[in-house]
Amino acid sequence: MELYIWPSDFGLPSIETKCLQFMACAKFCAAPVSVIPSCSPWKCKKGVYPVFVNKAVDENSEVTEFDEFAAILRKSAQLHFLWIDHWNYSTVTAHWYSSQLLFPYGLYYLERGRRRAQAYVAACGRSEAQLIRDAIMAINLLSAKLGDNKYFYGDRRQCLLASVCRPSSLDALIFGYLAPILKLPLPSDRLQQHILGCPNLVRFIESIISIYLPLTETQIRLQAASKDKWQMRRARAQKSAERMQIRRETVDEEASVLCIRYVPHFHNGRGVADSINSTAALPRLLATPIRPLRTLLSGARAPIRDTVIFAVGALTLSILFAVHLGIVSVSLEEETPIDID
Repeated sequence: MELYIWPSDFGLPSIETKCLQFMACAKFCAAPVSVIPSCSPWKCKKGVYPVFVNKAVDENSEVTEFDEFAAILRKSAQLHFLWIDHWNYSTVTAHWYSSQLLFPYGLYYLERGRRRAQAYVAACGRSEAQLIRDAIMAINLLSAKLGDNKYFYGDRRQCLLASVCRPSSLDALIFGYLAPILKLPLPSDRLQQHILGCPNLVRFIESIISIYLPLTETQIRLQAASKDKWQMRRARAQKSAERMQIRRETVDEEASVLCIRYVPHFHNGRGVADSINSTAALPRLLATPIRPLRTLLSGARAPIRDTVIFAVGALTLSILFAVHLGIVSVSLEEETPIDID
């Protein structure tokens, strides 16, 4: 039996939730499963990992028995933080998958994954604040349920009869949901910080990795070499997010001031125009809103600018890719010198 998964990174045996769940479950059950890291999802029937291959029956199947549990963390909060949140997606998700997948399939895979995540979260009808609140509540409940125990639903009878307590399939499920949020260098790290504030959950995740899914020396060395790069990307994204938040608050404040000053307020039958005592105030009144309007218009032009930059970059990469593969060839011919008598 073979299990194809996304490769290891960020101190995890795989960065994808389902891959982690089924790797852990296979280890817990001591099943003879060969785990094969791969970056070729287009070879699978559904184009996603994990893929379980049982050569005894010559049939490929995706393991999906865990789909009914922990829906809050699985389908709403986790999809939002990894695929919809702008800073987490651009800094970690998009960059990591782009580095693993061939161009242009990587663009297709990322766009498809993000569209699916956006459609699912939109169908839930919950705002970002509600998703965060639900996820924090779920983490608190998990921490309270775990308590001082090593695992959530290990074999209690075996724990009483022996000194070793083995985890259950539900432990594998919860591990797969929490481990990526804890380990990935996410700029928007509110859930990550909340998990770090639950020492028993951190101990639960680290114990499963160290006991059942230890990394090889090669994986540890390669991930240590790239750790500083990811931390720098995270720090830059957090600074950019702070600057954008300050800019957004400034624009909102200017817009609110603009509305308060120039939207007619009718009090005792009088409008704003009645409060202007002299014609000298009119030019100053009209000149004031130029700055906030310019700020708002520049924000509206930003998506168009980003689209143009993306189109030019994609075209340039396509040309370089074609030249590299030999699809397009460039030849230079020297001009024959002309003798002038």
